Amino acid sequence: MRGESILHRDEHLLAVSKPAGVNTHRPSPEAQEGVFEWLEAREGKLALHHRLDKETSGVLLLARTPEGSKHLTRAFESHDVKKRYVFLTGHKERPREQRCDDRVAKPRAGRAALDPRGADAHTDFTVLEERGDWDLVEARPRTGRTHQIRLHAARLDMPILGDRLYGGAAAARLFLHARSLDLTAVGGAPLSLEARLPRSFELVGRARPADLSVSVMAALESRSLVRDETDAFVWLDGPLDGVRDLRVERLGDVAVLYRTEDTSLPAALPGLLRESGAKAVVERLRARRPGEEKTTEVRVLAGDLGSPRFDVQEHGLRYGIDLEESVTSTGLFLDQRDTRRRILAMDLAGKEVLNAFAHTGSFSVAAARAGARTTSLDLSKKYLERVKENLSRNSLDPAGHDFIYGDALDWLRRLAKKGRRFSLVVLDPPSFSTAKKGKTWSVERDLGTLVALALACLEKEGRLYVSTNQRSLPFARFEKLVKAGFEEAGRKIRDFELVTLPLDFRVAPGEVPYLKAAWAG
Repeated sequence: MRGESILHRDEHLLAVSKPAGVNTHRPSPEAQEGVFEWLEAREGKLALHHRLDKETSGVLLLARTPEGSKHLTRAFESHDVKKRYVFLTGHKERPREQRCDDRVAKPRAGRAALDPRGADAHTDFTVLEERGDWDLVEARPRTGRTHQIRLHAARLDMPILGDRLYGGAAAARLFLHARSLDLTAVGGAPLSLEARLPRSFELVGRARPADLSVSVMAALESRSLVRDETDAFVWLDGPLDGVRDLRVERLGDVAVLYRTEDTSLPAALPGLLRESGAKAVVERLRARRPGEEKTTEVRVLAGDLGSPRFDVQEHGLRYGIDLEESVTSTGLFLDQRDTRRRILAMDLAGKEVLNAFAHTGSFSVAAARAGARTTSLDLSKKYLERVKENLSRNSLDPAGHDFIYGDALDWLRRLAKKGRRFSLVVLDPPSFSTAKKGKTWSVERDLGTLVALALACLEKEGRLYVSTNQRSLPFARFEKLVKAGFEEAGRKIRDFELVTLPLDFRVAPGEVPYLKAAWAG
């Protein structure tokens, strides 16, 4: 892993700049990954010794080795790690130096409280500077209780901007940042780690904290880990990013804005997207209900689009984008990015991979780069040509791969009868379809049968990836359907892992992610 998010890496320790809006670790099997899981998938086995709240940004330190883990355990337990946070709070006359020693109770339902029966908690505060209507304050916690800084700041009449839980004013984000950690590295040398102050902090001095300009910048900052690996990501995703009923994707230099006809477009948004790095801003209208889209027309709102066809980059690979080809896709499903990364990292040299429902072949490209001979199966000849184009974009000869035009269900049966076996089978079917002669297929009813057909083509030690974006399908029902497919095929499950949306997709508290996916074998 490379990029600005890495603050330090040595044999034993790894430090990153955690973005706001991303969990430190995955809270449940059905939730999105946290920074910890995201890093482990790229860096190998890690150990976590401290945490930051989901909405807090800044320095996060992890151990890469058992020796590093033991070292951090001793350092944190003996309070040898010096932490410095900064936050914004409303300006008023107050002492430059303050201290709070109120005890903190364990949180209940996500909210902590000051309580004389709670645990010891100590925080020192220093007002660093005045920034218009706001003060920039440094906090130095000497203990590590959940929400300690937030509670102590509010207790001293310094509620943190954006901290609605403890009395802070409304804002585009929680303006609390873990600026630095000072400690001794393994071996005895001093180690000072610092995460620079996010630009959104600077913007608050020139704009109101809940203004759209701050939301646009805060949303871009929250995608910092993803941006280290790709120039195609979700930039703004609904109300959690301050744009209710709107969605913006960043595809290369182009910002693509999605809305329905009855959703108003903030007049300032196209210009703000341009100011934040997009060379062109275009709009694609969505239907009120899925399946009712009628046009692929794009409207240029700002900048110069040039051509609606261009390339984006992801994990060192290139994929073609066509803004006008389909009403449902631009050519690359951003929610499957982590799947492509995982396939790319697999040992597939000399192996066979089947990509059913191939679309434009992004899974096939990742598998081919990993050394596999791929078979791309799709009911669209146009999309099979796009698969070939994407292979060629990456200097992968299409002649070394197979392409099948036809219905996936029929061809899975044929391939099994022919004795074709694959090391990896990828299934990303539509939620609902109507085949020839009017026969319908739906994920909620037929996914188990599809899995069983795919398993008939899978090698004994092979891997299956299956996913659906059917919003109404619960995770438990999805898991049950996939496992029913194994039972129907007469195969035992060696391992089963649920996965879902990547970090740039926002999921509101209590909301179930629409993408349900599993790796199984």
